[in-house]
Amino acid sequence: MYTCLYLEKIGKLRTVNSIFGNIDDLYLFCCVVEEGSLLAASRKLALPVSTMSRRLSALEERLGLRLLEKRGRELLPTQTGREAFAQLSSGMEQIELGLLHLRHHSERVDGKVKVVMPHRIYGDFVGPVIEQYMRDHPKVKLDLILSQEYATPETDRDLVITFDIRGMDEMIARPFFHARHAFFVSQAYLARVGSITTPEEMATLDWISMTRDTQIPVYQGEQLITMIDTQPRLVVNDINALIRAVEQGFGVASLPLRHVDPSRGLIRVLPEYHRGMRQAYLVYRQRVYQPKALTLLIEALLEKVQQAEFRARP
Repeated sequence: MYTCLYLEKIGKLRTVNSIFGNIDDLYLFCCVVEEGSLLAASRKLALPVSTMSRRLSALEERLGLRLLEKRGRELLPTQTGREAFAQLSSGMEQIELGLLHLRHHSERVDGKVKVVMPHRIYGDFVGPVIEQYMRDHPKVKLDLILSQEYATPETDRDLVITFDIRGMDEMIARPFFHARHAFFVSQAYLARVGSITTPEEMATLDWISMTRDTQIPVYQGEQLITMIDTQPRLVVNDINALIRAVEQGFGVASLPLRHVDPSRGLIRVLPEYHRGMRQAYLVYRQRVYQPKALTLLIEALLEKVQQAEFRARP
């Protein structure tokens, strides 16, 4: 405001010589007057003296005003320069204070964060991370949604943990953890269908799935052996319900090894084969201007999966 009033007062300048494009150089000018010399100002701003001198000369030329003059080795304000400084300095100080306030606000750990993830991931290992995060940052409000349904981040304060990143090309999808999957049936189901000796025979079985994908990859070691076409008898979007359906003898399913409890009596079909690794991701909208509350949560989650006891799991 002060700058605009001053520029009106001193010259009815053309539009091209308005505050637009001049604000940085006006700040340099004010800094020279405040510090008492061009050299002192250049040290404060960490700018070369030659650069500052060139920009100040260009500013004077654009404004059509002599703001500074040499007196011996010093560059001091003219009468016009002193008047300009008196009008501009308070405005520049307000700009500085405003920027400091914005920076401080961006570093605050508060506000609302929404997190969407499957229930099993939360119960398996994310829960303690969330609980510690809430203890560490009491001003953050969490909206935690446990769901297997497809979801995408809607705002810059949303985080989605998912295996399915289709349609998220505009998002940041950061690798979180991976889980090796293999094929399992119950003892009762295997007794009913008989022995299974080849991957192709699995295509004829009753499949239980968490998605409607009908093509299942089959690996041996790190090599893709084949893709089998399946017709799921049951599609259920929860890993606990999926495991229970297999235990009840309804068919075969691809299950993450880390979720299969040996005491529950499931039998691995064709143990030399597996479905491969499924990659989980942390998905969010942007990285550069991310709220501090979300940044710290992402860092805490990534730190968790780097711990030795987690990395040792299949």
